[in-house]
Amino acid sequence: MKGKRLVDVLGEEFNGATGEFIKVVTDKFVKLYYLVKRNSKITKFSKSHSDDMEWLHTMMNKIGEGAIPTKLELERANDLWRMYK
Repeated sequence: MKGKRLVDVLGEEFNGATGEFIKVVTDKFVKLYYLVKRNSKITKFSKSHSDDMEWLHTMMNKIGEGAIPTKLELERANDLWRMYK
């Protein structure tokens, strides 16, 4: 699963929701969170940055409680990754 987009990982493992799947998704959301946080001082992101951070914080809490992200949520995470990378 290494190096795959979140939405690709979801397509492979969603039906089984294995421990490995949860670990990969959690790791990727943590990386995304720090990527967005690190770019907080870049002015081109200033308008949406607080919304993005709030959404990521909510997602990390949901995943921490055992919820499986939807395909739409994973697609948004992929969009954020591309935007802040």
